Amino acid sequence: MKRYSQQSGHTAMAELNVTPLLDLAFVLLIIFIITTPLLENNIPLELPNGSKTNSPPIDPKSIRTVSIDRAGQIFLEAKPVDLPVLEQELTIFKQATPDAAVIVYADKSLRYQEVIDVFNVIQKAQISRMSLKDTTP
Repeated sequence: MKRYSQQSGHTAMAELNVTPLLDLAFVLLIIFIITTPLLENNIPLELPNGSKTNSPPIDPKSIRTVSIDRAGQIFLEAKPVDLPVLEQELTIFKQATPDAAVIVYADKSLRYQEVIDVFNVIQKAQISRMSLKDTTP
């Protein structure tokens, strides 16, 4: 007859086998790497193509620059102005120069609405030739 002793035949494992866990983690990682690019471009868009027209060259004297700094301050030819004054100045400029054009330089950290407000003022001054300029050559 077998006697029962304090020591059982079962001993606790000192180490945990993590190989199956690592296999599962790598499989999931590969699945996410494969499926993530497919999820990024899920909105079908047809973007417009720009075309260069051979318009007559613009006289540099008929161009005004409007700059908007990081704080949202608006400058007309390096002179600080607010939106109503900008509209008055551009209206006077348009009356004096029929082929007037405006180039807008805006800081990249601005809210989109601040730039749109400046473009709305330019349109109110009835200037149709306007451009948003970036820093790339």
